[in-house]
Formats: sequence, structure tokens, C-alpha cells
Amino acid sequence: MKNLVFVLGFVLTFCISHAQLNPEDKLGISYEFGITHKISENFSISTYSLLWLYEVNDNFNFILLNAGLNYQITPHASGSISYGYSDYDGTIDISSPHTLENRISEHIVYKHHLIKVPLEHRFKVEHRFLRTPTSKQTVTRFRYRIATQFKLSHALFIYLKNEWLLSPNLSNTPENRFNGGLGIHWNKSSTVLLGYFNRNTMNRMNLHRLQVGLFIKTDWRKK
Repeated sequence: MKNLVFVLGFVLTFCISHAQLNPEDKLGISYEFGITHKISENFSISTYSLLWLYEVNDNFNFILLNAGLNYQITPHASGSISYGYSDYDGTIDISSPHTLENRISEHIVYKHHLIKVPLEHRFKVEHRFLRTPTSKQTVTRFRYRIATQFKLSHALFIYLKNEWLLSPNLSNTPENRFNGGLGIHWNKSSTVLLGYFNRNTMNRMNLHRLQVGLFIKTDWRKK
């Protein structure tokens, strides 16, 4: 009888512990940090880093380090080519193997107004070179993002973004990423974002995260 109680207790503990590891039940966080350096009238260099955690300040999910060269084609359109390196933990289980990635990306950004609403469209193609402890894979991913913002005051604004991501050789189900919140122009060169980030993955997981971002602009032409 004691052995039966022990076994049942062990099974119950095991089930509860795994139920608690469901990422959809957790409130995670997304940290962003980007710097854009203006180097000429049309060219700029950007660096960007992104960190996702399955729980607020705990349980690593994803990190991306990215650097790119940007060209202002017209006052409303710009293009960019960039290189990124990432480390991805696909499950909330800390013992799962990670996926390492090198990626080369190209994107076009187009801005305009619809009536009086400012809109930004980003069309992006990523060439992803994925590596796990047991395999290597090359994947092409297509991304489209639409964004807008509404000015509240000289320093405050509301931002809204939605992006669809599709990797045809992995899945026919697109991933969807939505984020929105409050933007603060801290000064002429720094902007802070505080908001909510929702990610619906290809395998239909629905992840909720807080969002904290800091973006800085510098002008090297002055030097």
C-alpha cells in the first residue's frame, strides 16, 4: 500500500510539474535594443538585438544579434541587407537542445498615409541556415509587417504592428506576431517602447509577452 501511494504521488508530481511547463500558461517578456547610425545622406548602419524569455526575467527562449546596411531609396522607401545570428530554445523545458542560426536578410520598407493614418509596410526575405546537435537545414522565410502609430503628445504615441511569417519548406501555416503599446520619445535620439507582444507560432502555440524596447539614432555626419 505504501508503494502504491508512493507511485501515485510520483506520477501526480510529474504531471503537475509538466503542466506547469506549458509556455501558453506563462507571461513572458521580449526585450529589444536597436541603434541606427546615419553615415551619409542615404546610407545608415543599424545594429539590433532581441531577447525572448518564456517567463518574466526567467527561462531563456531566443536571442538574436543583427547588423545591417540601409539605403534610403526615396523619401518614402528604404532597403536593407543584414546578417543575423540567433540561439533558439524551442521548448520551455530547459533541458531541450537549442537551434543555432545564421541568417542573411533583405527587406524593403514603404511608408505612406491612408487618409490621415500613417502606415508602414515591410517586405522581408530571410535565408536561414539552421543547425542543431543532430542536423543542418536551410530555410527561406517570407515576412510582411504592417505598422502604424498615433500621436498623443509631443513625446507620447501609441504603436500597433502586425506581422505574418511563412516558411513554405517547414509549414504551410503562417506565424503571426502582433504587438502594440505606448511609445515615448525620451529625447531627440532615443525612443522607448512599452507594450504587449503576442506570437502565434507555426505549431499553433499562442504566446503572451510583455514588451520593452529601446531604440537610439545617431548621426555620424556631424563628426
